[in-house]
Amino acid sequence: MASKRTSPNASPEAESTAHTGGGPAAHHVVLRLTVTGGFLAGLTLDFADGLNCFIGGRGAGKTTALEFLRFGLGLMPDPKISSARHKAIESLVKANLGAGRLTVDLRTKTNMRYSAGRAASETVQVLNEAGTAVPVSLDRDQIFGADVFSQNEIEEMASSPAAQLELLDRFQEQEASEIVREIEQLHRDLDQSSIDLRRLDEEIDDLRGKASELPVLQEKLKGFTEVSGPDAARINAAHLAKSLRAREERVPGALVAVLNKVVREVRSSQTAFRSTVESQIDDGIQNGTNGNLFAKLLADLELFTRDLDGAVTAITDAAGRAETRVTSFGSDLAAQHALQEADYRATIAASEEQGGRAAERAALQEALANAQLAATEQKAKEQQRAVSLASRQELLRRASEQRDRRFALRKQTAERLTSQFPSIRVSVLQAAELDHYRDLIADALKGAGVKQGVVAEKLAQTFLPSELASIVVAGDPAPVADRCGFDDERARKVVDALRSSGSYYMIETVDLDDRPSIELRDGDTFKDSTQLSTGQRCTTILPILLTQSERPLLIDQPEDNLDNAFVYETIVTALRAVKGSRQVIFVTHNPNIPVLGDAERVFVFASDGQHATLKQVGTVDECKDQIERILEGGRDAFLKRKDRYGH
Repeated sequence: MASKRTSPNASPEAESTAHTGGGPAAHHVVLRLTVTGGFLAGLTLDFADGLNCFIGGRGAGKTTALEFLRFGLGLMPDPKISSARHKAIESLVKANLGAGRLTVDLRTKTNMRYSAGRAASETVQVLNEAGTAVPVSLDRDQIFGADVFSQNEIEEMASSPAAQLELLDRFQEQEASEIVREIEQLHRDLDQSSIDLRRLDEEIDDLRGKASELPVLQEKLKGFTEVSGPDAARINAAHLAKSLRAREERVPGALVAVLNKVVREVRSSQTAFRSTVESQIDDGIQNGTNGNLFAKLLADLELFTRDLDGAVTAITDAAGRAETRVTSFGSDLAAQHALQEADYRATIAASEEQGGRAAERAALQEALANAQLAATEQKAKEQQRAVSLASRQELLRRASEQRDRRFALRKQTAERLTSQFPSIRVSVLQAAELDHYRDLIADALKGAGVKQGVVAEKLAQTFLPSELASIVVAGDPAPVADRCGFDDERARKVVDALRSSGSYYMIETVDLDDRPSIELRDGDTFKDSTQLSTGQRCTTILPILLTQSERPLLIDQPEDNLDNAFVYETIVTALRAVKGSRQVIFVTHNPNIPVLGDAERVFVFASDGQHATLKQVGTVDECKDQIERILEGGRDAFLKRKDRYGH
């Protein structure tokens, strides 16, 4: 093996410049793992920027070292998604690190160096080149990223649509992340829009109920109209004026109430801000180690507090002045009403209409005034709702655009991977993942008297979320009956249940994720990865994982369940293609990977049952004897196979 290699004794700092400059694309590199305490106590691994292989007998510490790298970088599985795996890795780390610590040195694609350190019970602390702690989370790809997989994780990826989408998104990570952030913000705005609209709907329904009495009251009042006599017009006008006065009387009180509400809400916000500052920056923090920093923050916040206090005072004073004017207006209006009421009573007393009948008419007119007020408020609320709906439609439009962008990126990646691997076919079907949509419908149908699961499945398969929401808003069960094959009664129950619960707002905004498909050629046909054997699943996913990326790739025993022909023809070929521009760290028992993959560095692990040690570190040539003994079964076994094969 005559290829040029960096000496295993070279410092990570020297080696870290090996692939910068005008050559391969910039990429992240893990430089060193240092362990103090526990099973790997005293271990220091200096990695090459290329292919690194951990070899050794069972229980020698290879997997532990790889998981230490994952743990040290804070790249643990999400406990909300993979609780069992998270716990398993956490338990492995605690059992093997004990009271020790580990440190991972790294270099970013922008040639900046950092170190990440932690104990088993600590969070990751990141230091910059000067040794100063910096507030950076490596698991959020702020400055560095790495892909870490156990054998089981590779197998599970073949049957997990969510994991496959995440894999596709990594190939255009920056743009995909921007889209995700935008979609998340839009959905927060849409969720708030749903809450606001449901509240408006309730208010409008209540007002509509009160306003619905308007035609009945108007009809009843017709019976009180003077049909004859010279005073008919004057008496009717007096009754109408009294009805209008009943509405006018409410105006000053309503205006004062809303002015007081404005002041209360402003003062409440002022109090909430002050309370939050005081509770978050209490005496303990102010007198603590970083008290000087918090003192500066408090000084900055004091500027805002003064502006806020001034604004609250100005609003309170302005509201007080407005209330005074409204109250004065109310007094003037009351005086006018007193005179008008006296005239009204005189007019009624002089008419032929009896007092009891006049009292009944007055009661009807007051009820009419209330119904008219409700109708007016209903109209105002409906206008407010129309504005909110217009804003919501814009949010929905933007969310749809972002989902289209996301799909276009995934489709582009899928087509590139398909062209790159003739035996693998990758595709993406837009907005085809219905699970969340179906569950949302099923939950809304509880208590509706229908089979939730069956109905929800049919609705999700038949209607787009926006279609179903429009049908529910229109209150028309006919499309549900026609397209789903439901009888009229069941269709009505479905529409009524979705409408009464207000769930149609959430249904309208549901994000139908794309559905990926990764297939492997098996003879003359392609089979979906979910239908493949364990070995075939790895055969399908591994080549994709080994494609070009700026992130280091760490895999534990990728060759398990794979035949040597595939290891040689596919994995080794892929390794040799990417390792000049991507760092790879493998735990392996297959000699083809380090030898034919031309590993830049081999780490030979051994264990006495209590502690692991490094027996040898070097190039393939420098570790040839250990590779031959551990991976080939020794020289004799190798020669016997040679004799049997005849070459």
